[in-house]
Amino acid sequence: MSGAGRRDASLLCRALPGRRAVALALAALAACSEASGSDDEQEIQTSLTIDPLAFLGDVRCSNEPGAIRSYVATLTDESAVGGPFTLASSPPVPCSSRVSFTYVVEGHEYTARIDGYEQYAEELTPIGDETSGSRHMLLDGDPVAPRWTWACPGPEAAEDADKLVAKTGVNVVVQGCAPLAGPADPASSAIVLDPASALGALRCEADDGAIASFDVVPQDSALAPVLGVACPPEEPVVYDLGAAPAPAYFFRLEAKDAAGELLFGSSCFATASAGITVTATCDPLSATGALELDLAGLLADEDLACGASASSYTATEPLLDGEAAESELPYVGPVPCSDRVLLSALAPGVYKTSVEVLDATGTSVLPADCSGEVRPGATTRAACARAPR
Repeated sequence: MSGAGRRDASLLCRALPGRRAVALALAALAACSEASGSDDEQEIQTSLTIDPLAFLGDVRCSNEPGAIRSYVATLTDESAVGGPFTLASSPPVPCSSRVSFTYVVEGHEYTARIDGYEQYAEELTPIGDETSGSRHMLLDGDPVAPRWTWACPGPEAAEDADKLVAKTGVNVVVQGCAPLAGPADPASSAIVLDPASALGALRCEADDGAIASFDVVPQDSALAPVLGVACPPEEPVVYDLGAAPAPAYFFRLEAKDAAGELLFGSSCFATASAGITVTATCDPLSATGALELDLAGLLADEDLACGASASSYTATEPLLDGEAAESELPYVGPVPCSDRVLLSALAPGVYKTSVEVLDATGTSVLPADCSGEVRPGATTRAACARAPR
């Protein structure tokens, strides 16, 4: 098994965070096989080995343009307690090299996923770092998708044929791989969010700035908040979305000082696609926020509809809770009944504004008070209720 086309790659793989504890113990490491020599020179360990000959087929492994140069291998334990469990992926491997996983369980059935890249292995970095075990790769700091994907065994494999079952003291070489393409590829999706992308002209405490840490709070409750990310971050925040992501994701980004006080805020957004790693786009961090007026709920509560009886409305300048007006407040409007009003560039705090709903003649038909807590870098929709005359 020696030679450039069949040399073994000795690799160490870590289990990804957030997985089941039982499976973590099984996936903490991937096995090492010697870079040269033969299996009869050492005791054979229980292992599963990926050999490029099992999946390359007509795809050329060479330095020519358009050829494959590296791959990333991922095993899934189909017999794990609690259901299938995906082990940590291998680092990028040259397309001429094998990779072996030894921390597999005797008698368990496995499937393998191979992601092939046009880039050389040394050009790719797993998201997180070299030891993260992530399947998703970065090229010069940006996410990059594989050009080829194979499943082992392939979708057309017979029910009992080509099963990958770990056997005690046997190095089982993976067979029966088949290429996957397009929507049929159930590869997991991911979002990469770099809090530093929202800094703009602001600086971290380490660079004589005010920001010591970030909190990333997803709007989707299925994703966990990531709190206390150092500024500058050692690595981006990565969310693994699985094989069937939602189409859009929103995140609240908060920047705090060393005492944990909120200084700035921002919103981040990402559009997810199946099998793709995307980068979230973040607005610049801001110390101010906005209060939005939308009277739809108020009008519904008062059995009013936009029309002749509720044609438009005005709103006074918002005041911080407890702040007294020195003189008559300026106001915005009148604006059409169905339009929203954005009162922006407000310092953080609880604000209150007075609203008058007008009929087609300009006569007030409904006075209301609207209030809401403004947070840095966020837009708060005010809650409105009828005010006493």
